[in-house]
Amino acid sequence: MRYQSERPKRQFLAGVRCPKCAAMDAVVQINIVSPAPDEYIECTQCGHTEHRPDPEAISAKNHLEDQLARDAMMTGTSGTVKFKN
Repeated sequence: MRYQSERPKRQFLAGVRCPKCAAMDAVVQINIVSPAPDEYIECTQCGHTEHRPDPEAISAKNHLEDQLARDAMMTGTSGTVKFKN
């Protein structure tokens, strides 16, 4: 069996900007194995952290966007708002 450390694994993500402060090459991906598996990113400049969304939430959001696009194609609308005078 391969030895696995209990310490969090930290890996810099090259070419990634922080979503909060926009610092380039300051984002670290952190993987935690124990006590419960977890994965998130952290900015070394401003301290911003962000967890990865769960796959069900991503799938639901993509399904909703696809449905809205199909509905727009069926009705002939482009998704723009038109104001009446």
